[in-house]
Amino acid sequence: MYLIDAYQEFKTWKKVRDVAFEHEELLIQNGFRVDWVGRIYTVINLPEEVITAAPQIQEGFVLMKLRDYDKLFLKLGLAAELVPEMQRIDADGAAAFLLVLCPDRDYVAVWPLIKFVFRMGIAALILRVLYVIGKHNLEFITSVWHKAIDLLM
Repeated sequence: MYLIDAYQEFKTWKKVRDVAFEHEELLIQNGFRVDWVGRIYTVINLPEEVITAAPQIQEGFVLMKLRDYDKLFLKLGLAAELVPEMQRIDADGAAAFLLVLCPDRDYVAVWPLIKFVFRMGIAALILRVLYVIGKHNLEFITSVWHKAIDLLM
């Protein structure tokens, strides 16, 4: 159910945000920053031998650097909630990746919300049509119901 899943994601986001703000100094000491939403991010510079390698090797290097911080995130209790997102920084002379760590966002987004509201609107419309039909034909429906019961008995 969308509402339950969205609520669970919101709770996870709130937990990550609260822990990130509470331990912001520790994260800064380890080279991370926290933005106003509660995402944890850093820039990982690539060494010379990795710059000329294939993009998959560069991304693998970034993920290996992230493994250096596993103990920190385990200590904070966020290791299971954080999902890494990488983006290459394409500035002149820059060979680096922006690494953003945030909780998974499958349900707390615009399109899933729009789809949920649309489906609920359709369901409400169908229920309303059935209610109006039932209300105007109540005598007929009850007579058919009683005849069906009499036939079964």
